[in-house]
Amino acid sequence: MIRGVRRRLGAALLLATLVACPAAAAADGATTEYVDPQYRFGFRYPADWQKEQVPTPGEAGVVRLAAKSATKPLFVLAIVTPIASAITREEFERRPDRDGLVDEMIRQSLQQVYGKMSRDLSASRMVVDASERRAFDAGIGFSIHTTHTTAAGPTTVAGTHVVPFGERYVVTLLVVARGAAASPTEAETRRRLLDSLRLNPL
Repeated sequence: MIRGVRRRLGAALLLATLVACPAAAAADGATTEYVDPQYRFGFRYPADWQKEQVPTPGEAGVVRLAAKSATKPLFVLAIVTPIASAITREEFERRPDRDGLVDEMIRQSLQQVYGKMSRDLSASRMVVDASERRAFDAGIGFSIHTTHTTAAGPTTVAGTHVVPFGERYVVTLLVVARGAAASPTEAETRRRLLDSLRLNPL
C-alpha cells in the first residue's frame, strides 16, 4: 500500500515556507484549530502563527495548510498524499505482519519524504533520531523525528503520519525548525502540535 505514496516533496513546497526568522520570546500558549472537512482531520497550532500560501498540488500530494511562526524559524505543513490502496481496520488487525507493515511505512516515509526534504535543504547528513508507532482509533499512525546538518546549522524535521482506515491517502503533519537547538518552550510547542493531530474531528 505504501508503495503508492508519491516519491517527491518538491523544493518549491519547502522553500516557499522555510524562511529565516529572528529568535524571540515564547508565545503565550493560545492556539488556533484547523479542521479539514474534506479529509476529516484536524490539529491545533499557535494562534500567533501566520498562514502561508500553499503551493499547487504536486507529486507529494496536496498541502492543506502551511503556517509559520512570526518570531521563530519554525513552521508546520499539513499534507495529504494519495496511496495505491486502502486498508480497513479488520484487514489490518487480521494481518499477522501488521507490525512489519508499519515498519515498512516508516521506512518508505523516511526515504520519500524526509530524504527528499534533506536534499532540498542541501543537508550533508540526516540522522533519524526516533521513529515509532502511534495510536489512532481510526487509522494506522506513526511518528518520525530527524535532524539534518545544513550550512545554516541543524534543522529538525518531525512528523506525525496516519493512514485512515478505508481511505486511499496519508495525512502528514510536519514541523520543521531551523537553526540552533530548540529551547524547552519551542520543543514543547512542537510536541503539542504533533500530538494534536486527530482524525474525524467534526
